[in-house]
Amino acid sequence: MRTLDIKKLGWVLSVFGMLAFVVCFVWGSVIPEAVRPLHLQLLQMSYVGFSGMNLASFASGLVQTFVWGWIVAAVFGWLWNRFAQ
Repeated sequence: MRTLDIKKLGWVLSVFGMLAFVVCFVWGSVIPEAVRPLHLQLLQMSYVGFSGMNLASFASGLVQTFVWGWIVAAVFGWLWNRFAQ
């Protein structure tokens, strides 16, 4: 079995997660008013320090998504490389 390149996996997961966060953030501004509180609560549960649809929360969410992408890549990549042999 092939080993995983953790650096490539980290970049892929981080960039994909950041793109998904941007789509989710933009989606939160175009959904109907009745659903926005739920969307905001879900973002607040998912991201530490997320306070609302503002620039600080957007930047914080991007950074957290990038970091979590690398954490997941490191753990999954290590486990895959360790046990796939």
